[in-house]
Amino acid sequence: MIYLLLLLSFDPRYHDHAAVFSAMDSLMRQYPGCVRLDTIGYSTRDSLAIPAIMISDHADLDEDEPAVLFIGGHHAEEVLGVELCLYMARDLLNRYRIDPEVTGWIDNREIWIIPDLNAEGHEVVLSGMDTIWRKDKRDNNDNGVFDLDYDGVDLNRNYDFHFAEGGTSDPASENYRGPDPFSENESRAIRDLVLGRPFVAAISYHSARTGQGQVVYYPWHHPGGYAPDIPFIRLVADSVAKSILRDDGSGHYFALIGEGLDGQARNWLYGVCGTFAFEIEVSTACIQPGWMVDSICIRNLGGMYYLISRVGSCVITGHITDARTRQLIVAEVILQGYCDPTLTPRRSEARYGRYTRIVNPGSYTVTVQRSGYVTRTVTGITADHGSETVVDIALEPIEYATSIAPVEPIQAIPNPAGSYPVIRLARPDEIQTLEIYDHAGRLLYTIERPDRDTAWLLKDQNQRDVTNGVYFIVARSGDSLITKKIVLLR
Repeated sequence: MIYLLLLLSFDPRYHDHAAVFSAMDSLMRQYPGCVRLDTIGYSTRDSLAIPAIMISDHADLDEDEPAVLFIGGHHAEEVLGVELCLYMARDLLNRYRIDPEVTGWIDNREIWIIPDLNAEGHEVVLSGMDTIWRKDKRDNNDNGVFDLDYDGVDLNRNYDFHFAEGGTSDPASENYRGPDPFSENESRAIRDLVLGRPFVAAISYHSARTGQGQVVYYPWHHPGGYAPDIPFIRLVADSVAKSILRDDGSGHYFALIGEGLDGQARNWLYGVCGTFAFEIEVSTACIQPGWMVDSICIRNLGGMYYLISRVGSCVITGHITDARTRQLIVAEVILQGYCDPTLTPRRSEARYGRYTRIVNPGSYTVTVQRSGYVTRTVTGITADHGSETVVDIALEPIEYATSIAPVEPIQAIPNPAGSYPVIRLARPDEIQTLEIYDHAGRLLYTIERPDRDTAWLLKDQNQRDVTNGVYFIVARSGDSLITKKIVLLR
């Protein structure tokens, strides 16, 4: 009797896997040229296709445009995310060439939508087999039988970022993170898509079965501190949340900082890829009556559209090129004061040499560096609401630069330093140690066998923060000493 009630509880308003694919295919046929339909992978156990669509004015081309990503269905029972993604795709395309703002987005963005990442888990839920199932269907005990009490991996704990700190190693748990990072086809599909085409911003849609609903989570706070972009990403999260009305009309969603680091999609997207990634807990339950679905989708459009708009407003962007050949190159782009050297470096992307950084209105300094090139720092970059600040930067190859001017044996970048400086050595193989002294001549920090580029985290040998002032970097090469003064102004 209970099983029958569960089956009847699913309104036909919800899309199963076949209906998801059919709806996306229909959009491609209805709007040729504006929709690209791709299969980005296949589910881990049942080999169900994982479809994605890209909406743009020339969807058949890869253009030099900021990309935004929306993902539904990491967790199987959180079916509202699937409906939100499909609803937004239809709404955007229905308003193209009618609404000037939407037309501008489609003409100048790549909008990627993956409605149903966990296709096989979604089928478990919609079939009524288990309406609180959240995982995929990995055969954890290799017995060839789908065991509801043991199989499956929590896809949102399967990303390669502080993997062991999230979820659990117990296969029977609904929070099982999997045997290894990216063990699942579904999370690998996201990885391969994102690493092949960097996204400026992303939203992953969830629904809280037991925790808080109607919340926008953003990265991050943990014992080591906050995300380096916290002033920017917090403001974006607040704005997304204020753009979404609660189900009862009593107010809007609210933004919460994510506590801790683990292998969730939003943390991996931000920590490894530099994407401003958010996790939205939609509505007050995972599964709502069918008559509520459209109204929930309509209320969430505001948050979706704010993010699409924001990636082209108050951003610093540009191309990195080789100053000699004019070819586009990949280089590390450091926004001074908003950098964490323990994270994967933020680089210009490979296809077009473009970098894009979301910021708040203000003045900024950008340093660009790449092995084999002279580092460049550009100061006084002003960003403002409603516009892009374009700063194209050409790097001089070192072999050319040294033919016209000597290269300093030691550089401190930036200098004066407002955040973690990078100590750059012209001939690192000749240097045995780097020593950092304060203005009184006290030895604070020693680095043995330094690399060509070494970040100083502004701490002494006892991991205490140093204060503002003048410091001296001493490089020892045999009996020779090379000294460089650096000024710290934070």
